[in-house]
Amino acid sequence: MMFPLHFHYEDVLRQDLLLKLNHANVMEVPGLFEIRLVPKAASDFRIPFSKLAMEILCGQRFIQTQRGPYFQAGKSFRSNPFLGSEKYTGYVSDFARQSVLRGHGMYHFLVRILTVMSMLDSPVEIRENSIKFFMETEFCEFSPELEDHFEIFEHIRGFNVTIVTSANTKDETRLYYCGAAFC
Repeated sequence: MMFPLHFHYEDVLRQDLLLKLNHANVMEVPGLFEIRLVPKAASDFRIPFSKLAMEILCGQRFIQTQRGPYFQAGKSFRSNPFLGSEKYTGYVSDFARQSVLRGHGMYHFLVRILTVMSMLDSPVEIRENSIKFFMETEFCEFSPELEDHFEIFEHIRGFNVTIVTSANTKDETRLYYCGAAFC
């Protein structure tokens, strides 16, 4: 099954970027690699609801990972008794992880992002091979999975989204960004 955005990339955008960037090979043309989502939660959030909202929006479940001895009971790896720092800084919670989307889930989520980004104004930062922006809570209001139960998920402040491409320069990333219907 090919998503409309993947079809647009393969048939239209790839040939256009091949001509604009003067590449000799089609495989040198930048493509979409992955989408990373990191939630921004309020200080008094409830972890199960936030985790559930992330799983519903991303379309995939979080995997519980094994933690090292430094992460037991909220301790941080940044505390150093040799430097006189006995204060535990940098508490790491279960929810402070990112969700990485690849493959079909990535294109499915990208379609949702594009429909909402056309309605909302969000500043976009283009780096060497990534496109970063912040999705506010309004994105959750437009999500059909969450609109019926939005009061449960309204404590989420939004998500930092990073779209990682295979581009080598900032100009290649900018051309990909404008051609992939983000503009």
